[in-house]
Amino acid sequence: MPTTPTMCETRDPTVTGSAVTALPTDELSELAKRVLAFEHDRAQHDRTKEADIRVQFDMSPARYYQVLNRVIDLPAALVLDPQLVGRLQRLRHDRTRARAARAFVAPAPDPREEER
Repeated sequence: MPTTPTMCETRDPTVTGSAVTALPTDELSELAKRVLAFEHDRAQHDRTKEADIRVQFDMSPARYYQVLNRVIDLPAALVLDPQLVGRLQRLRHDRTRARAARAFVAPAPDPREEER
Protein backbone atom coordinates (compact mmCIF):
# COMPACT_ATOMS: atom_id res chain seq x y z
CA MET A 1 0.00 0.00 0.00
CA PRO A 2 1.49 3.44 -0.94
CA THR A 3 2.24 5.88 1.82
CA THR A 4 2.18 9.63 1.89
CA PRO A 5 3.88 11.90 4.43
CA THR A 6 1.47 13.62 6.80
CA MET A 7 2.06 16.33 9.35
CA CYS A 8 2.14 15.60 13.04
CA GLU A 9 2.45 18.32 15.62
CA THR A 10 5.94 18.16 17.07
CA ARG A 11 4.69 19.12 20.53
CA ASP A 12 2.43 16.07 20.61
CA PRO A 13 3.82 13.80 23.36
CA THR A 14 3.26 10.71 21.23
CA VAL A 15 5.46 12.00 18.40
CA THR A 16 9.17 11.39 18.54
CA GLY A 17 11.77 12.48 16.03
CA SER A 18 10.63 14.06 12.80
CA ALA A 19 7.40 16.01 12.46
CA VAL A 20 6.54 14.03 9.33
CA THR A 21 5.34 10.45 9.54
CA ALA A 22 4.26 8.04 6.81
CA LEU A 23 0.67 6.86 6.84
CA PRO A 24 -1.28 4.98 4.19
CA THR A 25 -2.91 7.38 1.73
CA ASP A 26 -6.38 6.34 2.86
CA GLU A 27 -5.70 7.39 6.46
CA LEU A 28 -5.36 10.80 8.08
CA SER A 29 -3.58 11.50 11.32
CA GLU A 30 -5.66 12.58 14.28
CA LEU A 31 -4.17 16.07 13.97
CA ALA A 32 -5.15 16.26 10.29
CA LYS A 33 -8.74 15.28 11.14
CA ARG A 34 -8.88 17.86 13.93
CA VAL A 35 -7.53 20.58 11.62
CA LEU A 36 -10.13 19.81 8.95
CA ALA A 37 -12.93 19.74 11.52
CA PHE A 38 -11.76 23.07 12.94
CA GLU A 39 -11.67 24.64 9.47
CA HIS A 40 -15.12 23.27 8.75
CA ASP A 41 -16.49 24.96 11.88
CA ARG A 42 -14.45 28.18 11.69
CA ALA A 43 -14.35 29.25 8.05
CA GLN A 44 -13.90 32.97 8.79
CA HIS A 45 -10.45 34.24 9.72
CA ASP A 46 -10.42 36.67 12.61
CA ARG A 47 -8.57 37.33 15.85
CA THR A 48 -10.75 34.92 17.81
CA LYS A 49 -9.89 32.13 15.37
CA GLU A 50 -6.18 32.74 16.03
CA ALA A 51 -6.80 32.56 19.78
CA ASP A 52 -8.76 29.34 19.33
CA ILE A 53 -5.90 27.87 17.27
CA ARG A 54 -3.49 28.57 20.12
CA VAL A 55 -5.83 26.98 22.67
CA GLN A 56 -7.06 23.95 20.73
CA PHE A 57 -3.84 23.00 18.94
CA ASP A 58 -1.15 24.43 21.24
CA MET A 59 0.66 25.97 18.27
CA SER A 60 1.05 29.36 16.69
CA PRO A 61 -1.33 30.36 13.90
CA ALA A 62 1.60 30.38 11.44
CA ARG A 63 2.43 26.76 12.31
CA TYR A 64 -1.25 25.83 12.12
CA TYR A 65 -1.51 27.20 8.58
CA GLN A 66 1.64 25.30 7.56
CA VAL A 67 0.01 22.11 8.83
CA LEU A 68 -3.29 22.99 7.15
CA ASN A 69 -1.58 23.57 3.79
CA ARG A 70 0.02 20.14 3.96
CA VAL A 71 -3.21 18.48 5.05
CA ILE A 72 -5.26 19.87 2.16
CA ASP A 73 -2.75 18.39 -0.29
CA LEU A 74 -3.40 14.86 0.99
CA PRO A 75 -5.66 12.63 -1.12
CA ALA A 76 -7.26 11.28 2.05
CA ALA A 77 -8.31 14.79 3.07
CA LEU A 78 -10.03 15.23 -0.28
CA VAL A 79 -11.87 11.95 0.27
CA LEU A 80 -12.90 12.95 3.81
CA ASP A 81 -14.37 16.36 2.91
CA PRO A 82 -14.06 17.21 -0.80
CA GLN A 83 -16.05 20.44 -0.61
CA LEU A 84 -14.00 21.89 2.26
CA VAL A 85 -10.64 20.79 0.83
CA GLY A 86 -11.54 22.13 -2.62
CA ARG A 87 -12.53 25.50 -1.13
CA LEU A 88 -9.35 25.72 0.93
CA GLN A 89 -7.21 24.84 -2.11
CA ARG A 90 -8.98 27.52 -4.20
CA LEU A 91 -8.45 30.13 -1.49
CA ARG A 92 -4.76 29.22 -1.26
CA HIS A 93 -4.41 29.40 -5.04
CA ASP A 94 -6.12 32.81 -5.13
CA ARG A 95 -3.83 34.17 -2.39
CA THR A 96 -0.76 32.84 -4.18
CA ARG A 97 -1.87 34.38 -7.48
CA ALA A 98 -2.61 37.75 -5.84
CA ARG A 99 0.77 37.73 -4.09
CA ALA A 100 2.53 36.97 -7.39
CA ALA A 101 0.65 39.78 -9.16
CA ARG A 102 1.77 42.27 -6.51
CA ALA A 103 5.37 41.12 -6.82
CA PHE A 104 5.51 41.80 -10.56
CA VAL A 105 3.91 45.24 -10.62
CA ALA A 106 6.39 47.85 -11.86
CA PRO A 107 6.90 50.68 -9.40
CA ALA A 108 5.45 54.04 -10.38
CA PRO A 109 8.02 56.51 -11.70
CA ASP A 110 9.28 59.04 -9.20
CA PRO A 111 7.85 62.45 -10.20
CA ARG A 112 10.95 64.22 -8.84
CA GLU A 113 13.08 62.49 -11.47
CA GLU A 114 10.87 63.83 -14.30
CA GLU A 115 11.54 67.41 -13.22
CA ARG A 116 15.29 67.09 -13.90
